[in-house]
Amino acid sequence: MTQRRASKTQADTGPDFRLPADAIAPTVPVPQVPKLSIEQALMLASRHQEAGRLQQAELLLRQILQVQPRCAPAWHTLALVAHGAGKTELAIQLLEKAIDCDGKVGLFHANVGEMYRLLKKTDKAIEHGKQAVAVDPKLVSAYSNLGIAYFDNEEFDKAEECHKAALKLNPQFPPSLNNMGSIFRERKEDEKALEWYNRARTASPDYLEPLNNIGATLVRMDRPEEALQVLNSALIKKPNYAEAHCNKGYALLAVDQPQQALVCFSTALQLRLEYAEAFIGIARARRDEQQLDLAELAAQKAIEIDPDMAEAWSVLGAVHTSQGLNEKARHAFDKALEIDPDNMSAKMGIGNLMLEDGHLTEAEEIFRAAAEKGEDHIGALFSLVQAKKVKKGDKELALLEEEAKKLPTLPESKATYIHFALGKAYDDIGEADKAFPHFIAGCALKRKRISYDADAKEQSFARVREVFSADFIKSHKKHGFDSDLPVFVLGMPRSGTTLTEQIIASHPDVHGAGEIFDLLDVCGSRPKGNERAFPENMAGLMPEEFEDMGRRYVAGLQARNPKAKKITDKMPINFLHIGLIHLILPNAKIVHVSRHPLDTCISCFTRLFAHNQDCTYELKELGRFYKSYSDTIKHWRKVLPKDAFLDVKYEDLVADTAAQSRRLIEYCGLDWNDACMEPHKHERSIKTASVTQVRQPVYKTSVARWKKYEKFLGPLVEGLGDALENS
Repeated sequence: MTQRRASKTQADTGPDFRLPADAIAPTVPVPQVPKLSIEQALMLASRHQEAGRLQQAELLLRQILQVQPRCAPAWHTLALVAHGAGKTELAIQLLEKAIDCDGKVGLFHANVGEMYRLLKKTDKAIEHGKQAVAVDPKLVSAYSNLGIAYFDNEEFDKAEECHKAALKLNPQFPPSLNNMGSIFRERKEDEKALEWYNRARTASPDYLEPLNNIGATLVRMDRPEEALQVLNSALIKKPNYAEAHCNKGYALLAVDQPQQALVCFSTALQLRLEYAEAFIGIARARRDEQQLDLAELAAQKAIEIDPDMAEAWSVLGAVHTSQGLNEKARHAFDKALEIDPDNMSAKMGIGNLMLEDGHLTEAEEIFRAAAEKGEDHIGALFSLVQAKKVKKGDKELALLEEEAKKLPTLPESKATYIHFALGKAYDDIGEADKAFPHFIAGCALKRKRISYDADAKEQSFARVREVFSADFIKSHKKHGFDSDLPVFVLGMPRSGTTLTEQIIASHPDVHGAGEIFDLLDVCGSRPKGNERAFPENMAGLMPEEFEDMGRRYVAGLQARNPKAKKITDKMPINFLHIGLIHLILPNAKIVHVSRHPLDTCISCFTRLFAHNQDCTYELKELGRFYKSYSDTIKHWRKVLPKDAFLDVKYEDLVADTAAQSRRLIEYCGLDWNDACMEPHKHERSIKTASVTQVRQPVYKTSVARWKKYEKFLGPLVEGLGDALENS
C-alpha cells in the first residue's frame, strides 16, 4: 500500500517509491507473513512474482522499499510485477529507478530494453541493450534481448551477431536458437529457419514459441497439413496461446476451410484484443465466404492497429476488388507497396485489377515481371498464362515445364497451380492429350482440400423444386414488388453468361453489376445466425413479405447506379431462384443462358475458380451438378408461364451475334444501340473467370470443344445421364 509524505524534507531523502496507481496487481487476500530479513523478503517476493501471485509480491516489495528506498533489486522485481499486470510503461519507470539506484547491473538494462522494445521504441531498446552487454559481457539474455531489438529494427545482420554471441556463451539458450530461426525466416530461407526452430524445440521441449514459429513457417511453405499437426500439439500444451490459434487459422485457410479458420482467429482475438494478424485472417476468411462488408471492417481494424503493416493494406485492396471498388483497391495496393515494395500480393492485386478493367497488356507485364523476379513465381506464372494465349516457343511454357519436373516435391497448392497452368498452355497450343491429364491432376489436388457433398447438393436442388410447386407459385402470384429495373442473367457457370451480360451492359442505359450476392442474401440462401435457410424459409410467408424481398433487392441495385434504366445481375446460381424471382419481382427480366452440357462442364473443369464452385473438380460430380441444374430448369418451364424467362443458347449467340443481340435488347425493353454489337469494347470491370475471353471479339472456337477431350470424359457422361441425351 502507498504512504503519504510527512514533509518535503522526508521526500527529498531518497527516491519516491509511491506508484501512479494505488496497486499494480489485482487485489486478492494476502496471508500474514512473519518478519523477514530484506534478503528473505526479496526472495519470497520473486517467488510470488514468478508464480503469478502479483499482489502478494507487490505488497512485500513496497514494504522493502519503505525500509530501503534505494534497494535496486526491489525496484527491479516490482517492475516485473507491473509488466506482469500489463503496465509496461510503469514497468519502465520502475526499472529506470532500479538503474538509478545501481546502474552496473546488466540485467536491469536488458529488461528495460525489452520493455522499450515491446512498446516499439526500438532505439531506446537498442541503447539499453548495448549498455547491458557492456556492463555484463557474460549475460546471455542481454545479448539475446539486444538481438531481438535489432531484429525488430530490421537490422538482421546485427541481430544475428548478438544471438551468436549469446549462443557462444550458452549453445543451448532457447530464445536465441528460436530467434535465429526468425532471422532466417525473414531472409526467406525457410528450411534454415526450421532447423533453428527445431534446435530451440529440442533444447527446451516446454518452450512453445519455436513450435508456433514452425507452424507459421510451414504455412508459408505451403505445407498447411504439417503446420496443423504442429500447432495442435502446441495448443494441447497451452490452450490459451493466441499466436498459435492465429497461425492455425492461416493453416485452415490454406486448406480451404474458412469457417473453421474464423473460429481460430476469433479465439486469438479473445486472448489478445489488439491483434492485427488475426484481423487480417478474419478479413481473408470473410472474403472467401463473400461476406465483404465484414471483411472490410476486419481489414480496416488491422490497419488501425498497425498502419505500417503492408499485408493489411494488401488484404484491404483485395476486399475492395471483390466489392467492385477498383479505385479504392488500387489505393490500398499502392499503400502496401509504399510500405513494402516487394509485397507480392499487392503486385498481383494490381495485375488482377488491370485484367478486370480490360488492360490485358498491362496485366501481362505485371504478371511477367512478378514471375521473373518474385518469390511466388509459380502463382505469377499461373496468372500470366491465364492472361494471355500461350504460343509454341513462349518463355512461359518453358518455365512451366521446368517447374513440372519438381512436381513430386512441390507443396500441393503450388502443384495445383502448375497443373492448371500447364493444362491451359497445352490447350492453347493444341496439345489436348498433354493438357487434360494436367487438368485431371490439378482438379484432384483441389478436390482433396474442399468439402463437397454431391448427394446433399442434389437433395437441396430437389427440395427447391418441391417447395416451388405449381400450386405454391399460383397461390403467391401478384404479391411481388412492381419494378422492371432488374435483368437477371443466369445459368451454369461457363455457359456464356458473361458474354450475354456484356452485350446487355454495353447499352448506355444499362449498368452491369456482375456477379452479386444480393438475391442470395435477400432470400436467405446465405442465412445469418439462426435464420432459416432458403427454401425452408418460404413456408408461411405473408404476401407483404414477398413484396418486401423484392423492394429490398431493388434498393440494393439502385444504390449501385441510381440513374440506370436497367441493372444486370449475373449470378449464375440464380437459376435456382427463378421461381422466387417470378414471385417477388414479376416485371424483372430473366435471361437463361445454356450451352452444350459437355462444353459447359469441360469449361468448368479446366478452370481453377477463386471460390464457390466446389462441384467442378471431379468429372462425375460435375456431371451430377449439371443434371440437377437441368432438372431445375425443366421444372421452371413446367410450373411457370412460357414467357417467364428468355432462353439463349451460347452456340446461337456466337453463330449469329447480331440477331441474338437484338433479340436480347428487345426482350429487356430497350431501344437498339450499336454499342451492343461490340461488347468487347465496353469499359467496365469484369470479375468472372471469363474476364479475358469477353475482352475479345465474339469467337466460335469454343463450340464443340469437348470433342478433342472425348476419350477422357467417361465419368462426366455417366454423371450427366439423361441431361446429355436431352440436350
